[in-house]
This record gives sequence, C-alpha cells and structure tokens, in this order.
Amino acid sequence: MRKSAVLLVIILTAVLLTGCLTKDSEIYGWDEVQEYIDSVCDEPYELTAKQLIEESPDNMEYTFRSKQRDLSFTANSYLSPIYFDATKTAFYNRSISCTYVSEVHGLYRQELDGVLNECPYYLPDRQWMYVTSFSELDQVIDCILKADNIYRPEVKYHDSWDFLKKNPLASIHLIWISGEENPQECRQWVNLTDLSVTGQNSREELKAKLGGIYAQKYVDKEISNGDDIPESYLESRHVSSLDHIYLNGKEMLYDHKDNPYNAYGLSTASFKKCWYNDEYDSYMMILDIGYLSDSTSIPLIIREYVYALGGNYEASAEGSHYLSRWSVGNDTWEMQTDYSDNTIFRIQITKNGEPLEIHFLTADEDSNVGATFCIGVTVQDFCRLFNLSCQALEEDGVMKFTSLP
Repeated sequence: MRKSAVLLVIILTAVLLTGCLTKDSEIYGWDEVQEYIDSVCDEPYELTAKQLIEESPDNMEYTFRSKQRDLSFTANSYLSPIYFDATKTAFYNRSISCTYVSEVHGLYRQELDGVLNECPYYLPDRQWMYVTSFSELDQVIDCILKADNIYRPEVKYHDSWDFLKKNPLASIHLIWISGEENPQECRQWVNLTDLSVTGQNSREELKAKLGGIYAQKYVDKEISNGDDIPESYLESRHVSSLDHIYLNGKEMLYDHKDNPYNAYGLSTASFKKCWYNDEYDSYMMILDIGYLSDSTSIPLIIREYVYALGGNYEASAEGSHYLSRWSVGNDTWEMQTDYSDNTIFRIQITKNGEPLEIHFLTADEDSNVGATFCIGVTVQDFCRLFNLSCQALEEDGVMKFTSLP
C-alpha cells in the first residue's frame, strides 16, 4: 500500500473513532455563533436576519447591524469539508466565519487607497512600497501616518485600541531596490519589513524601526546604497551572522555523518551558525545538550569540536537525564542536562570538577538555536568549553577560534 494511502486510512480511522461528521451532521447553533461574534465584535449589534442558504451540508447565515453606525455584517455556521492531499473526503468540520472585520475595513478602503496612491513609492500592482535610499524612508513614513489618521477614528467604536492593533487596516510590504531598477518592473529586491496601519504609529517609532532595519541590511551587505545613512544608525552595529567558522585555521564544515549513538547518518550542517544577539551584546554559538535517542538523529556539535581538537568524547542517557563528557589536553568537561517534552529543565557544566557558570538561550528564546535539544551560548562561553580564544572578522564573515597555548 502506498504511503499516502496508509496515511489516509489512519486519518479516516481517527475521524471515525472520535465521532465523524458527515454532510448531514448538525452545525453550530445560535449560542456558539453569538459567542464567536462577541469575540470579534465589541460594539453593540443586533440580529436582523437568519437564513439557511445551503443544505446537506448546512450553511446558516446570520445578518447583523451595528446599533451605533451604518454597518452590517454576516456570520455563517456551516460544515467545511476535510481535505487530504488536496482531495476532498466525505467528512466535515463544524466552522463559523464572520465578515465583521472586513466590513469595518471596507468603510475606510477607498480613502486608504487614495492616500497610498498619492505616495510616489507605492506599487499598486503589488500593494508594496519601496525605497532606493535611506532618505526616502521619510516619505514612506509620511504615507503610513496619513493612513493611520484615516483609521484612527475607528477606536471610538471599541473598548480599547486592541481591535485596531489586532486588525490593522492594511499591512504594506516594504522593499529596497537598486536605483537602477524600474520600480514598476523590478525583478530583484531586498525585503525590509511589513508596515501595519493601526492608527497608533508614531513618527519616532517608525523612523527608529525602519532606520535600524535599513542600516542593518547595509551592514549585512544585503543592500548597496548606504551613502545617506546617518552615523548614529551605524555605530555599534554588527553583522547579523558570520557564515564561516574557523578552528585553528581550518573551517568547521559541520559535515560529520558518523554517529555511534544513532543509526541515522545525518550531519549537523543546519546548526552551523554564528549570529549576533543584541540582548547579550555578543556573537552566539549553538551547542547540543548531549540528547540521545534511538529514533532521532542527534546533532553532536560538541563532539565535532572535541574531535577537531584531538580530544575524547562520550555521552550517555538515563530517562530524561543526559550526560556528555569530553576532554581536550589535560582538561575534562562534563555537561548534565535534564530534558523532556521538548523542554530543558536544568543544565550543569563543570570543568575539572569545578562548576562553570554558563548563560544560555533556548530555541523558544531565540529561533537561531534551531532545536529544543540545543542551546545558544556566547562565543566567550563557547571558548571556555574548549580552551579557545575567538576573533570576529566581520568584514570577511568569519568567526575565528584558536586553541590557547
């Protein structure tokens, strides 16, 4: 039996065991619909119509009207089909949809389009904005603030500003293109960020955000035009990531596929990363926690460095407790970790029996870590685990580690 057919059988079996819904099943009733509407709409409203617009499967449509303004919207309680590999099955889910947010946005759409189309950096076909230089950010900000003014009066129909923040009138993608490109026909660009029209933006916050992103892209050599970037945006800014890591003059390729602790011959290449963390004000490295499993491919990053340094490495596991031990020269390190349910509960590291205070980030705290069984540590702490010194060669995109004498 093909894999897709097996998966389909599994899914259908699960549906049957949990109580399947067919096209003749009941949809959500009024109580559930009203609860859903109240979670979306916080202005007073009233029901004006109710109609079953489809049968087998049922689709009940409710029409509402605001008690404060000329605004109507609909909600639908219906059965939505379950698809598998783009193929419609005979089973359904109960669903509720509501047009309240889109109807609210429709009140401002025409005026918003007028403001956007007045901006010389707006690309209506893509509904994006672009800049070719730092100084052009000011006109983009002017446009966003004008759009904010259009949406800001909406707050009087809500209990707080949360509705506008959660449901921006528009989200406009901002890109950088070369001044040599025709903006209307550009084929190459650099993504900068998305700008949300929430009625709450300030010039200072937008300039700090966009200016910082533009300057960082320039430092990272993703964009070429930095002639008009003020020095205040460039000072103390570091390259986001260093793509080449050297140890004693040899590049660490993270390509070791032999793993005595697991049957899978996968490399640690996806964990080859050295990135800058503003909170720690340092470049960071990824370490594994010595996690072992019979059914998972494990990235033994520490092991790669130990072997490159001519040392010894061993690892073991007992339940949710994991132990890594390695030695380089006359020094021995030990890492004890408690880890279960994709969560690190404890890490204790010693060198020659003495505790080492190592601060670390988890994958939840920094996505660069890449896996729940890895941690991110500063390059300084990384060096303490192997008796190394380090040097960041930012212009070359290199982190250089050297054994201490």
